[in-house]
Amino acid sequence: MRKWMALAVACLMQVSAAWTIGVENAGTYQTYNGESAPADITRNVRIIPPPTGGNLLASIRTDKPRYHIGDKLKLTFGVNRDSYVFIFVTDAAGISHQVLPNYYDQSNFLRAGKSYFIPDRGYDLEITAPVGNETITMVAVSENFPFLDQFHRYSLNDPYPASRDGAAGLVRRVESFRKEPSALSMEPLRPALRENWWASDSTRYTVMGTSTGESRDYKVARYGNLDVDTVPNNARIYIDGQYYGRTPQTIRRLAIGEHTVLLTKEGYTPYEVTAYVGGNETKQMDVFLKQTPIKPGYSKSDKRAGVKSGGSIGFFDPCP
Repeated sequence: MRKWMALAVACLMQVSAAWTIGVENAGTYQTYNGESAPADITRNVRIIPPPTGGNLLASIRTDKPRYHIGDKLKLTFGVNRDSYVFIFVTDAAGISHQVLPNYYDQSNFLRAGKSYFIPDRGYDLEITAPVGNETITMVAVSENFPFLDQFHRYSLNDPYPASRDGAAGLVRRVESFRKEPSALSMEPLRPALRENWWASDSTRYTVMGTSTGESRDYKVARYGNLDVDTVPNNARIYIDGQYYGRTPQTIRRLAIGEHTVLLTKEGYTPYEVTAYVGGNETKQMDVFLKQTPIKPGYSKSDKRAGVKSGGSIGFFDPCP
């Protein structure tokens, strides 16, 4: 019995010694007849990055390159890192509208590696006039910075708010925040790489009329522009019943002829006028809005306090 135990211990010691030698001395490559030694393994192996992670990337596309007025616009978009996404549509007249986030879909946080769809989110985007080439731009931002709250100003009456600068304005705001110098030096306060802060992608499509026939070759001017400004500004603009954004703004490519213009703003009397737009010209419209008058009368607090006729007069808003 002792003989077998001694033999087993000896074998175990030999195996252990061989394993130890193998780790400490990996050996060298012997070359023959002018052969060269292989390169280090780190030079021959290429690591393929995963589909998520790395520099922030955004992707957006439409389901087809051309649409007729009244068609439904279908979008597919996604990001490779968790981020906050903003989507803008710029029509042929140069007017931009923010379609995400909007009143019907206020959540714009996207998970990495997942595909998102519109109209899968419970609403439709319908193609409207004017005809021509339109651009969809998607901007993904890595963090929910405080200044992004200004891109959440939508309402039931204005679900897709007009944006004067569109995606370019958002990018400029992010870049100014990233490059903002500190109070103690001229170095940026947040010296992160741009690729780690935001990314964008865009695609274009063509809007055609309701008819599939060939368009006529007009040799006379067909469109004009209308420049609308109000005091105070930020009033809603409706032309022939269609919402065009807020003042001040230049409405481009309006058909020649008369148009009904309606300007509304909370606390002010709506202003409606018929404006004639000529061909290849810009009609200027400057409007001073009037505040809604406040009618005098006894306030409810005076009545509760027992103030009789001829006592102190308060004021109340006729349209609370």
